[in-house]
Amino acid sequence: MSQAKVEEHKEEKLHRKEIVKKQRRNRFIGAVVAVAICCAAVIWIGWSLYGTVKSSQEEASKDKQTVVTPVDMSALSDYASSILKDSSSSN
Repeated sequence: MSQAKVEEHKEEKLHRKEIVKKQRRNRFIGAVVAVAICCAAVIWIGWSLYGTVKSSQEEASKDKQTVVTPVDMSALSDYASSILKDSSSSN
């Protein structure tokens, strides 16, 4: 090995703890930033979807009209009462 490489190796070995500590710190900061960006993206997408769904529901409720259909149940009640009369008279 050349003298320069030997000196470089000695310097690296001397400061190895600080170098490893700095690498770990940088990795941790990178992971925290990545998680923060992912969380922000998920929240932004969720908020956008929520707003889209809410606005479409509001438009649908404005366009929707309540339709009331009258139903004549007199024929059914007459039939039921005639069955009850027949069953009570046959006893």
